[in-house]
Amino acid sequence: MKRRLSDIRQVFLDMDGTIYRGSTLFPTTLPFLRYLKERGVGYAFLSNNSSFSTAEYVEKLRRMGIETGPENFYTSTGYTIDNLKKFHPEIRRLFLLGMACIAPEFEAAGFELDDRDPQAVVVAFDRTLTYEKLCRAAWFLRCGVPGFATHPDVFCPTDQPTWLVDCGAITRCLEVSTGVRIKVLGKPDPGLLLLAAERRGIPIENTLMVGDRLATDIALGVNAGAMTCRIETPGADLVEPEGIRPDLAVRDLGELGELWKRTQTGGTLDGI
Repeated sequence: MKRRLSDIRQVFLDMDGTIYRGSTLFPTTLPFLRYLKERGVGYAFLSNNSSFSTAEYVEKLRRMGIETGPENFYTSTGYTIDNLKKFHPEIRRLFLLGMACIAPEFEAAGFELDDRDPQAVVVAFDRTLTYEKLCRAAWFLRCGVPGFATHPDVFCPTDQPTWLVDCGAITRCLEVSTGVRIKVLGKPDPGLLLLAAERRGIPIENTLMVGDRLATDIALGVNAGAMTCRIETPGADLVEPEGIRPDLAVRDLGELGELWKRTQTGGTLDGI
């Protein structure tokens, strides 16, 4: 395990629940990112949350004190676009059940948004969801239009006194009401992490996936063949999946950083 950690050249970080909660940056995040930079280890952010555009994520982290650029993000929106272009090149017209802010990313990739005669329905985390939009998506699905969901999360963590119903729950609603199966992308689909590593020229065995959810973040790393580290956040998973175990489990990024430092000074991983 010490050797595997010392071989890591790229860290992929989940965002909500790992580097921040809602709008609150965890105090261990910036020191950990500085440590990676000092060691010459790259890092990038992987998020299933498709209710924000990449540009909005860049600005959000900038406000938290993390200077980064769009090249350091890969969201379930981006992976959905890449998946459609690679495996379904015949699809060009989409009905998007999602936030208006992500529409330009689909359009920039060459897709046309169509609420009359789409070739596919894309279900995302829509915080502006209306009954009319939900029924429109259901109608297209019942008419035989294939459906794709950006990710499977049924709820989104927040630091506010509310419960955020996420893409996975909207997807299930549509499936139950129509009897149609929707293709679910995003974490834990291994293609997301494999493509992110490939774009950086890093072998998957030299990457570390860090996140708080076993069902998505850790399962993603396991499925792709990366090393994994779980941030043990209470309530991250509604139901913990069987058979998914991280290589490492820590309280926060600060503890992961300390563990990493010990491996460089001849220390052990005892107690972690």
